[in-house]
Amino acid sequence: MKTFIYGAALAALVSSPVLAGDLVVPVMEQPVVAAEQPVFQTWTGGYIGGNINYGFGSLDANDDFASLLTTNGFSDNLSEPDGVSGALRAGYDWQFGRGLFGLGAEYNFGSYDGDGEGILAGSGVDVEIQDMATIFARGGYLVKDNFLAYGLLGYSQAEGEVSLGGDRVSEDLDGVTIGFGGEYMFTENWTGYAEYSYTDFGDVDNTEGQLEADLQQIKFGVNYRF
Repeated sequence: MKTFIYGAALAALVSSPVLAGDLVVPVMEQPVVAAEQPVFQTWTGGYIGGNINYGFGSLDANDDFASLLTTNGFSDNLSEPDGVSGALRAGYDWQFGRGLFGLGAEYNFGSYDGDGEGILAGSGVDVEIQDMATIFARGGYLVKDNFLAYGLLGYSQAEGEVSLGGDRVSEDLDGVTIGFGGEYMFTENWTGYAEYSYTDFGDVDNTEGQLEADLQQIKFGVNYRF
């Protein structure tokens, strides 16, 4: 009988709306797990890499020679050498906050070839720009921790060669290179970049200012940073 009374009292107590509403059910909080973010090293340090590039240049008449050609109805463009080539690159960068300054060098081991244009069209003349070497300084800004936008200024030397039949004439080309690009850090050690550059070789040596040349390049490359 006592057991029945105690059981009834307990049931009434639990079913009471006032008391039942006061019961607190403990809530187990689930730990919040933050998504892991990739951690990259700073951009300060050396690197070595290479690129595949497409170059398109121009050999043009200048000064009195250009005037003579245009007067007689010819274009002053003599050749437009172009082609796909490869290059090796190395350098060192210093990071300052989100800014970056770097020094580097590049050697292009391929060549860009072109036939005669304008007054030289159909003459069998072949023009090449080859063995181009560049030293450069670059400055950039880290748009993101792993993405660098930059501009560069450098000095380039190359060999220009004109051939007709078995005869070849070579002259040194040199001039200022300017460019801009973007570099993305995939991992702590590997980056990829895309870059555009323009080199003004100016007057060709030993032509008394009658010929001038330039070259544009579009590059896609990778660097190993250490």
